[in-house]
Amino acid sequence: MTNKTNSKFPTEAEVVIVGVGGIVGSMLAYWLTELGQKNIIGLEKSTIIPSDIASTAHASDFVYNTTHDKLGCWATNFSRKFYEDNGFFLKKGGLEICRKGDDARWEELKRKVASGKAFGTNVRLISASEAKEKFPLLEEKSIRGAMWDPDAGLVTPRSQDVVNFAVESAKEKGALTTYTDTPATGFEIENGRITGVKTDKGTIKTSKVVIASGIWGPLMGKMAGVPIPLMPVEHPLLFFGPLPEIQGTDELLVYPLLRDQGNSAYVRDTGRLHGGMLEWGYYEDKEPRLVDPEDIGNPDKTMTSDSMRYLSLEEIAEPLEKAFETTPILAELGWDERSSFNGLLSVTADAGSLIGESPEVRGFWMCEAVWVKDGPGCARLCAEAMINGKTQVDMHSFDIARFYPEQKEKDFVKTRSFENAQTIYTPAVHPREPYISQREMFVSPFYEREKELGGYFDNEVAGWERALAYESNREKLDNYLQEVPVRENEWDRRHVPYEIANAEHLAMSESVGMINLSHFAIMDVEGPDAESMLEYLSVAKVGGNTSEGRIIYTNFLDEDGGVHADLTISRLSTDLYRVVTGGADGNLDWVTLRNYRDDMGLDADINIRTHDIVTLGLWGPQAKNALGHFD
Repeated sequence: MTNKTNSKFPTEAEVVIVGVGGIVGSMLAYWLTELGQKNIIGLEKSTIIPSDIASTAHASDFVYNTTHDKLGCWATNFSRKFYEDNGFFLKKGGLEICRKGDDARWEELKRKVASGKAFGTNVRLISASEAKEKFPLLEEKSIRGAMWDPDAGLVTPRSQDVVNFAVESAKEKGALTTYTDTPATGFEIENGRITGVKTDKGTIKTSKVVIASGIWGPLMGKMAGVPIPLMPVEHPLLFFGPLPEIQGTDELLVYPLLRDQGNSAYVRDTGRLHGGMLEWGYYEDKEPRLVDPEDIGNPDKTMTSDSMRYLSLEEIAEPLEKAFETTPILAELGWDERSSFNGLLSVTADAGSLIGESPEVRGFWMCEAVWVKDGPGCARLCAEAMINGKTQVDMHSFDIARFYPEQKEKDFVKTRSFENAQTIYTPAVHPREPYISQREMFVSPFYEREKELGGYFDNEVAGWERALAYESNREKLDNYLQEVPVRENEWDRRHVPYEIANAEHLAMSESVGMINLSHFAIMDVEGPDAESMLEYLSVAKVGGNTSEGRIIYTNFLDEDGGVHADLTISRLSTDLYRVVTGGADGNLDWVTLRNYRDDMGLDADINIRTHDIVTLGLWGPQAKNALGHFD
């Protein structure tokens, strides 16, 4: 589809989408239109829509719904239904195999089945022979069994066809106008709010822009002073064949999809679209090749598209040899060097998608780091947030506001993205798997003492080191340790000093214990409107005749009664309140406070005090008596 350009470049729009030619940008246009938005301008760097330089252009387009993440499962299920309802989905099913001798992978497949049942999917374990029956190219003797997802399948003919459909639909309804060969070159910002998007053809005045540029996202954010915590990473895709028995097929996909996550790879046939080839994709799990966004399109490294880079077999020799063990037909066919390449995709500082309004610039939205399998779902959530101010499901784990400023610094993003890139397709990753990089960013005043006590600092929260339990309590709490049930499965104990932590809880429930909560976020809210502001947001009464020095435990709720925040508010004086909230969601809660204040035009200062004041918790039936000794 070529661009249909008006003779006069627009000077204003209600919404500008930057990157409308990919799956995310096009679906944003579609959903914004469905929600009643008018006067949308879509900008695209490529000379055509669908874009030939975006990650969507070389996406493998398959859809699995096998993850432990509830929101991720929702986004995939929503997206698959959209594809199905609009005739863009071929359900062939998909396998995730387990190699012989890989006990860890087999246990992980069992856990995936359990998560699948919890989130409404239809996955199940099958034998090696059944896996071979479903995917005849498998070497049955090389595998122990597999997980079967009967609902997995392929976006057909290509996700680029969905892009075309979504853009044309929005255009037909009179809501969208697109401009190709028109990248955003800058942004106009006044008083912390977006006011315009600059291009070589002119400036478009707008109060809302949404970035859907994928791998280029950090470059767009940089122009607006908005750090976007993602890095592009190379993803080898090799083509083998053609396979004689499917070379002349009329089908878009002949065999089910195959994941070999023990080798961080997958295999699928290309059906009729690529001449009956086999595609083998790999995600580097040892030394992933991150790409600086400024290096995208480097002519010395780029093939026919900015998002496709040259590939060397030396980079993937070892995993390719392992692939020949499970699918030996690959070795027999040989690879097609001309069509094989390193594609670029996005990986983020915490491996999650990035959706929502930026904390730095109001009206500057993003929908970034989204797979094709989640494109329609994530775009829907972003569109709902933009139009309705709320989403049909809680998306806080994708909300860009979850990151503190320090977690969006370039070194942090690069090192954490490097670690996350290693786990895109690898064997089982524990939910408490500790990060290695960027540790000891923040430590409490008690840190050295906690180390002396044998603190287990496997995980950090919001950059703060936090002890989960103390080895010194093992002997001290021996009588309580005997009451703790034994967890036989090592996975259930990994990275958590389970027995000691539970003994500490039992002891505290009978006596008293002190908890270091230095990682909790602390904000002082002060000014003439501080009381009315917090009274509106809080369920409990925090103002009125509440006495000074009183600490109130309360929630912030959304308009439907859902819990947005769980925190305490202390009234320090008539117009001064101290908010203490959990470290993991502290930045989200700060954004909630700041946005409500600004949107309502209230007079209140919000001062972040997290690094100035220590939070300690004293709990247990003897807590009052313990404090009494200091009266």
